[in-house]
Amino acid sequence: MLFIFGLPQSGLAESIKRLKVLAPEIPGAAEPSLNGRDIELVLASFNECGFDAQFVFQPFERHARTYREREDFDAIMTVPLHWRLPGYSTSAYIWYQNGAFYNYSRIGPVEGINDLAGLDVLTFRQGVDVLGISSDVPEFASLTEIADQTIHSRLLFMGRVDAILADGFVVAEVNRRIFSEKRRGESWPSQSDAFRFAPIFNPAPHKMVFRNLEQAAAFDICFDDLRLAGVIDEINQKYIDKYQNVLRFRYLGR
Repeated sequence: MLFIFGLPQSGLAESIKRLKVLAPEIPGAAEPSLNGRDIELVLASFNECGFDAQFVFQPFERHARTYREREDFDAIMTVPLHWRLPGYSTSAYIWYQNGAFYNYSRIGPVEGINDLAGLDVLTFRQGVDVLGISSDVPEFASLTEIADQTIHSRLLFMGRVDAILADGFVVAEVNRRIFSEKRRGESWPSQSDAFRFAPIFNPAPHKMVFRNLEQAAAFDICFDDLRLAGVIDEINQKYIDKYQNVLRFRYLGR
């Protein structure tokens, strides 16, 4: 909190008010219950800064459109570094690891995008653009973008698709929820199926954007203090380590 008192008076007044923050709803990462790896990193940094916040959740990308269109939001979280939004960007505070989540028992090992040639593949909405795979689309048997990631996992379990291109941790979390809710008598997936994750894309850094310069600068300072204290690594580890049996220490090099 001490550094806040060094801010200009106008910046101080802005910093201590309740912030209205846009967040993307992502399973296991950022959810309205204020649980998840992503939002916990933000909340820890806000707490370190003394920021109070109200979070409004929307689908990923829509949250950015809303931020552009409505100036009543003070900040937005989970913004890819290359996105240009009004306001002041922080440094990257979280990395997502996109890759192929697939049925190893069915298609064998996957190490690169070329190993998915001739297969049926799903990805999230705007995934082709986000992942930069437009030139690879003709090589797949099919490639479908679906926003609901629960549908991704169900289709993979049923053998309707061969692979999901998305963040490995998020898919693992969705899979866990499906298994926990699985109804008696459902035969999918087979007990012999082994699902694995291949990090075929580079880790993707994401930032926050604030309307106020002092708030953005304060967030970076608070985050760095928590990182040096080991808090950031503890939060990441708490979430990611739950799925090491599936991610096989291939998520963000952990």
